[in-house]
Amino acid sequence: MQYLKYISIFIPLILGTVIANFSNFKTDKEYNKLNKSKVMPPNYIFSIVWPILYLLIGISYYYGINTNSYYNYIIPIIGLIINYSYTPIFLKLDNLILALIIVLLTLVFAIITFIQFYYFNKIASYLLIPYILWLTFASYLSYDIYIINNKIVNY
Repeated sequence: MQYLKYISIFIPLILGTVIANFSNFKTDKEYNKLNKSKVMPPNYIFSIVWPILYLLIGISYYYGINTNSYYNYIIPIIGLIINYSYTPIFLKLDNLILALIIVLLTLVFAIITFIQFYYFNKIASYLLIPYILWLTFASYLSYDIYIINNKIVNY
C-alpha cells in the first residue's frame, strides 16, 4: 500500500493535465478573441509552469496531509477542486468575472493550506510558495483581462 502514497503525488498533475487538455486554450476561439494583458506570458509558459506546480502541490500534499485526521484533507482538496474549475470556466464558459472570483478563491485556499501545513510540516508549506506566487500573478492577469475586455458572458 506504500506505493499508493507515492502515486498520490502525481494525482494533481494527472488531473490538471486532463482538465487542461479538455479545455485547450490554444484552440479555443473565444480565448483567442480576448484582448490580453500586456504582461501575459506566451501560451507555452503555462504548459511548462503548471506541471511543475502540480508536482510541487502533490509532494506538498503528500507530506502535509500525512496525518490520521480526515479534516486535514478538506481545505487542500477543496482548494485543488476550485483550482481545477478555473480553466473550464475561463475558456469554456467565457465568464471572466467568475474566473476572476475562482482564481482569487484558489489563492485564498492555497494560503490557508500553506498555514495549515506549516503547523504539521514546514517543508510541505514551503513547497506551496511557488504556487501561491503564481496564483498571485494569475489573479492580476485575470483581473487585467476582465478589465481590458470589460465583458461578462453567460452571467
